[in-house]
Amino acid sequence: MAACRELSGSQGESVVLHQDLHAGNILRAAREPWLAIDPKPLVGERPFDAAALLRDRLSGLAEPHARVLVGRRLDILVERHGLDRERTRRWGIAHALAWGVSGAKVYPDMIVAARSLVEIAR
Repeated sequence: MAACRELSGSQGESVVLHQDLHAGNILRAAREPWLAIDPKPLVGERPFDAAALLRDRLSGLAEPHARVLVGRRLDILVERHGLDRERTRRWGIAHALAWGVSGAKVYPDMIVAARSLVEIAR
């Protein structure tokens, strides 16, 4: 919760975000090479939008493998899009936990994503 308060109170440039950008929402298209579908529009800073890609498709992976994959994704997103690594990592934790706990239901792959992002900083 503290990270959410700190990050939200010090955001960079606000842009329109997709908020649900993951492999299942990126399609090959005729008019453009790729088309992002099913947005959940939100205004915020760019590092927040990278979070969905960090936590995508981790089901069934052991935590050590997930940590390597999440770390690689973080490095690629930060490098290619000029994002702040620490802000992107911390938004990834918040995003994974927000999507990973819904009422009484817990989604284990989201918890693995959050743990992986915590471990990356250690």
